[in-house]
Amino acid sequence: MTSPDRVVDAIIRSIRSGNFVPGQRLIEADLTRDYQVSRGPVREALKRLAAEGVVTLTRHRGAYVRTMSRLEVRDSLMVLEALVGLMANLAARRVGEDDNAERMREAHRRLAAFKNDGGTAAFLDERRSFYDTVIQIGGNIELKRMLPLMQIHLLRMQFQAYITPRDREKQFKEYETITETILSGDAVRAQKVAGLHIRRTRLSLMRLPDEAFPAIRAS
Repeated sequence: MTSPDRVVDAIIRSIRSGNFVPGQRLIEADLTRDYQVSRGPVREALKRLAAEGVVTLTRHRGAYVRTMSRLEVRDSLMVLEALVGLMANLAARRVGEDDNAERMREAHRRLAAFKNDGGTAAFLDERRSFYDTVIQIGGNIELKRMLPLMQIHLLRMQFQAYITPRDREKQFKEYETITETILSGDAVRAQKVAGLHIRRTRLSLMRLPDEAFPAIRAS
């Protein structure tokens, strides 16, 4: 693994763990000290993360963990709705093969364990694992590559403070429904309920006040 690779991996792990949060400035001097590399690998890593939509680079202000505008959230979730619906459709088609049904049940069981603790970094990791399982069962490896997992993670972190206990209860109920429809083998319904889950999230976020969407910094 090259030095830029190591820095990319370390920054992503810090975001997943909650040590870096949306809107936080990433100071080159701190990164070079913490990761014991020169400025060159740090700058290369930040450029890569910017290209992936994880970091925002600005000409005079430096690098920040990305925050998403209202328009960016809307557009991202519209794309995600289609992808997650397809994921569920493909998984439902293959859920009867091998041990896929048991894997689906286990992924949901692990996720449901966070029902009363849905604001933690561990929950976000488990939610990612849940969707990874759906992709793996469906058997389309290109979906894994196309799904913007880190952007989804950042989006959840950005709006975590606005999620109410009632929102979380509905969220986990929808995970349960997605799981049940995949296990039923009804591909059409699985696609519908999974897509609807993302659509409801999008509509809920669109109703948030303007202060939930930090202004995009000029480059």
